[in-house]
Amino acid sequence: MQTLSPETLELLARIAFLVAAVTDGLALVPMLVPRVGAALFGGDSSRATPEYRYAMNLAAALMAGWTVLLFWGAAQPIERRAVLLIVVCPSILGIVAASVAAARRGVVHARRMVPLWIHLAVLSSYCLLVFALSCKVPS
Repeated sequence: MQTLSPETLELLARIAFLVAAVTDGLALVPMLVPRVGAALFGGDSSRATPEYRYAMNLAAALMAGWTVLLFWGAAQPIERRAVLLIVVCPSILGIVAASVAAARRGVVHARRMVPLWIHLAVLSSYCLLVFALSCKVPS
């Protein structure tokens, strides 16, 4: 079996960080613009209570911080590779669990969530693979 060069592993890790950062950055749009969220995932944006908007704005602030953290990780992807594990758990697993619960309660349409779930499954698999491969490279 041929091993990957340290440069290739660094590139693969940087890609993982950047895809995760862009994913999180794009997630800000439906959080901050309720009509976009309703159009993407279903629901009624006119029913958003002030409490819901407050919670969503807090979540958006945290998501923005996480996005910046992922761009920071991309600057030194091998040294910061452990962040890729946090991308998967609790971040992606938490998002999937919350969205499955919302779909089961009819808050969002499950069929509209499927593309997101597929994207997050692929991203999680990629992050875990890159983390495992990059553990062989000294940081």
